[in-house]
Amino acid sequence: MALPAQSDPTVGDLARFDEDWTKATSPSDGSHPDVPDGIYDAVIEDAQVTETVSTGRPIVIWKLRIRGPQAADRVVTKNRVITENTLQYLREDLDKCRLAVSRLSELPARLGELVGRPIGIEKRTKDGRANIYFRWQANRTNQGINDDDVPF
Repeated sequence: MALPAQSDPTVGDLARFDEDWTKATSPSDGSHPDVPDGIYDAVIEDAQVTETVSTGRPIVIWKLRIRGPQAADRVVTKNRVITENTLQYLREDLDKCRLAVSRLSELPARLGELVGRPIGIEKRTKDGRANIYFRWQANRTNQGINDDDVPF
């Protein structure tokens, strides 16, 4: 990949930050800790199909904004690589998001329908790897079914 020429206006704009850059530190002091494991109400902020960098496989990436009260306004990401082995899990994810597609090829054009939709999520960390799971429960209450409607 070619580097931009020194006359590139973007490079010139960045040069004005050089002095401040040398003084800046990374906030590794715990001021932005990871979202703790738990169950959260969230809103789908973005959803798109793209490709993984390493393998070129299709992947769905959801950006989810937590509504709180704990970790309010934090954003977490859920990824689902699409392979023959993960299709059933992707279908379940889409069902939990209340998005029905008759063909998977429709998905890129339809994911925009999810933006702004509430979704229950659970964050679980195991062996140092964090995973985000969609939940059924929060979706049922948003579809007009509440705990008072349960017959038992």
